[in-house]
Amino acid sequence: MDFSPETRRKLKNGASLLSFCAPHLHSVAFSVVLPFVPEGTAGVHHLVEHMFFERAGKMRAPEINAAMNANGSEIDGYTSSGYMCFRFCCRKEVFESQLGLLFSMLSQRDYGREEFEKVLPVIRNEIFEYHFYDDRAGDVLRELWFDSRYISPILGEIGYLERLEEDEIDGVREKLFTDGMCLFLAGAFSDRDVRAVEASFGSMRLEPFSPDPPREEEKVTAPYSRWGRGREWQALVTYHVEKADTELKMAAHWLRSGLFDGLDAAFFRYFGDNGFQFYSVDGSYNVRGDELVFSYLCYIKKRERALFEGLIDGFEKYAEKTDFLRLVRPYLYDNIVLLCDNPERLCSHYVDAWADHSAPVTLREEYEFCGRFDNARLVRNWKKIASSLRRVFYLGK
Repeated sequence: MDFSPETRRKLKNGASLLSFCAPHLHSVAFSVVLPFVPEGTAGVHHLVEHMFFERAGKMRAPEINAAMNANGSEIDGYTSSGYMCFRFCCRKEVFESQLGLLFSMLSQRDYGREEFEKVLPVIRNEIFEYHFYDDRAGDVLRELWFDSRYISPILGEIGYLERLEEDEIDGVREKLFTDGMCLFLAGAFSDRDVRAVEASFGSMRLEPFSPDPPREEEKVTAPYSRWGRGREWQALVTYHVEKADTELKMAAHWLRSGLFDGLDAAFFRYFGDNGFQFYSVDGSYNVRGDELVFSYLCYIKKRERALFEGLIDGFEKYAEKTDFLRLVRPYLYDNIVLLCDNPERLCSHYVDAWADHSAPVTLREEYEFCGRFDNARLVRNWKKIASSLRRVFYLGK
């Protein structure tokens, strides 16, 4: 595979720019990642994300929306527990215009009570929807981190958000702009487009990103908890690795895919042979620094609990026999070339890799590293996960 179109560099203000040029395409994608440590009132970062869409220089939300419509491209934003991301994909002809609009939104500093009051009803609705759909598994996974700074709900509680002071909102917004900023650019961009990125985001005043180390805290390690009511449960099995290295972070996606994706995956074969005909399973992993939480979530009946628990150890041993290369390599290695034809997916992939490694990772680095995987090496990494702290949660209705 030809990686010569891919470049990574530091801009003059310390931000990182990772780009992949594909001039034969017709679209360009751009993402900006702003890392942060979630301190202060829970939900304030998500509120700040919404406020960025309320004002851009002299433009207000209706004018911002009209400018997006004129470019035929929507700017999307989301907040995770440790970073904020803004992104768009557009025709190459309107890239400079869309980039300028996003830069104007993010460089806005003058907000008033008017924007705050417009944002609150939107957030109130999001909080209602989150609780209405009862995502308890997501709450459990968020609360597992040993670094307690990351366990607060991203949306927060509306009662606390309504009482936020302007100084706290302003302080959180300013702390977003550090040299930890990462920019990702992919598709049919030109040299002029790169200069536009450098002239805008590369000229931002950024402070050093130097988060304090995690505090020493009591770690909750109970093997079973959160017993549910009723006769139908979600069973959530989690594995918590405290010192995940680069290889394990690279392997985690391969392991998740080989164990849980498709009816030929190890999970379905093993549990199906032992009396559980699952229709689906939600296998996932997340990384915070050197903490990695690997998990799977499935539906069981209360009366099946003892049988299910008795099979967990057996599944861990059975998973060691998985032919990961046959199941996973065609999708996660051979198909990496497909990312080069889809700028939007490539930028999303870059952001996901950044989230796992807390640094920009090139396709070349990923391709060369994962090219050294064989089944024995992947099994060794699975054993690291399976031998880590395991917990089982039962979530009832």
